[in-house]
Amino acid sequence: MYVLHGVHDWGSQVIHMALAELGVPFHFNALDFQAGDLDAPSFRALNPFGRVPVLETPDGAIFETAAILLYLGERHGGLAPKLEDSDRARFLIWFIFVTNGLHPAAMTLLHPERPGGEAAQRAVADETHGLLQGQLAALEAVAATGHWWLSPDRPSILSLYVVMLLRWIKAFPAYADHSIASQDYPALHRMAKGIETRPAIQQVLAAEGLSGPVFSNPDCETAD
Repeated sequence: MYVLHGVHDWGSQVIHMALAELGVPFHFNALDFQAGDLDAPSFRALNPFGRVPVLETPDGAIFETAAILLYLGERHGGLAPKLEDSDRARFLIWFIFVTNGLHPAAMTLLHPERPGGEAAQRAVADETHGLLQGQLAALEAVAATGHWWLSPDRPSILSLYVVMLLRWIKAFPAYADHSIASQDYPALHRMAKGIETRPAIQQVLAAEGLSGPVFSNPDCETAD
């Protein structure tokens, strides 16, 4: 059985969803960030950087979100194109784009003080807001072409990853005026609506204490 170490409504959520969609046995070990669980020696032995997600597997503990998702996609199938599929290369391009581009930009939108300190955070947030809009427009163009791995009807490790990020940039930006609505990107919005209504995803969201349009239209929780 897999063991997923994570924090509710953090980056471990995408792994939680992937495991649920695969229908494989797993246990979610909920960690308490404020209690210092990420600094516990037992957890640091699994990930020396003290970050979630971490997945304990028959092949050992794996950390880094993209590594875990690719491992699950290749080990179990169904959530990514196969090696011999004609769209495998295109899928990998956009998966790595999300890993190396969209995810870091989303984190900067949420925490603009990290790159240059508090004095620069508004300028960093402004720049990142524009960057994210361009990145989402590029991803929207791909989703609009009808690839199953960015569709509302069939989840993939890529679409699960993207909808989690859509939640973050709508609900948790450092500045409320930087909240980005998925409605501005119709294909991605349809994808988010389709995924959040799937039974397996509904179970994950309930387990993490979430309900409603979690991915397609979450409330912005940032004070004006």
